[in-house]
Amino acid sequence: METLKIFFSILREKKWLWGVIAGIITTTAIITYLVVGKNSKNQELNSFVPQFSPKEITNLDEKDENKLTILLLGYGGAGHQGGYLSDVIQVVHFDFEKKNTVLISIPRDLWVSLPNGTESKINGAYNQDMGNKNGEALISKSMASTVTGLPIDYYIAVDFVGFKRIIGEELGGIDVEVSEVLDDSWYPIKGEELNTCGKSPEEVAQLSSELFGFELERKFECRYKQVYFPVGVTHMEGGDALEFVRSRHGSAGGDFSRSKRQHEVLQAIKEKLFSLEGIDNIPAVFKEFSAHTQTDLDTKIAEYLWPILKETRKNKITTITLSTENVFINGKSSQGAYIVKPKESWSSVHSFINTQIKESISQ
Repeated sequence: METLKIFFSILREKKWLWGVIAGIITTTAIITYLVVGKNSKNQELNSFVPQFSPKEITNLDEKDENKLTILLLGYGGAGHQGGYLSDVIQVVHFDFEKKNTVLISIPRDLWVSLPNGTESKINGAYNQDMGNKNGEALISKSMASTVTGLPIDYYIAVDFVGFKRIIGEELGGIDVEVSEVLDDSWYPIKGEELNTCGKSPEEVAQLSSELFGFELERKFECRYKQVYFPVGVTHMEGGDALEFVRSRHGSAGGDFSRSKRQHEVLQAIKEKLFSLEGIDNIPAVFKEFSAHTQTDLDTKIAEYLWPILKETRKNKITTITLSTENVFINGKSSQGAYIVKPKESWSSVHSFINTQIKESISQ
């Protein structure tokens, strides 16, 4: 408990190394698996003595000692159409006292009311946050809290470049246990987003005014390629893993199947990170991917945080995918775009999440 008190006093002063977590997440949150990995054969790091003196702990709230919630965002970044729309939206909730880690997947098409009074898909929240010069993601954090009912302490956002480099270069690829065939003929080709595919400007304008979403995409076949992953263990480099977690049309469950695939990639990353090779590469990972990460955390004490995270590796994992199979229903916006929204109310979504967490803890 004394270790946790020091840890949270540092958080309170915003001296937590965002590069630590940034380096071990991809679009969806490698940190989750870093702190819950099992059966590691790596050398123990708990003997490390941090080279700093934590400030005296005062007025530490018991709730703050025991729980921490982080919003994780994955986005395309510069050079991508809609580069700051969140392809991945996950909330990681740590309960240190109960030794439980909860990963909650939020669909990008979820319809929400933004603080400015407008309505939008939730994946547009981070796009608005990018106009905030102080680096905070107040809108994204507010929307994630509205959906889950959990107060969001911090956020971490990583772009596609960081994702591919951590998988391909720093980890040397990962082995993913694919549980469902992915066969997508409509995966976007970078740089071809505006290709007219031989259509005249008038034809493009007409189609764009009449169609939306996938129906419009299907009129421009040259912008897309096929990606295929069979059931079973598949070795993936950075580009492969990105295609696997981004694909939207290649499986029966659509975006909800994509959330499942993200979990499978995270599991593979966890296994690689907790191999001897993965652990040896972690310092390089932190340094390389800080350039591709946005967060409201600082860059001070990676070496101190790692032993604390290691202590929580045995936490139980609870994965919750919010979908039309539980709390949401399909719908359309006023402009005809596909959306999902609560079947009843946000309170009912919160109740579902709380029930799932309680059941997990009691098992």
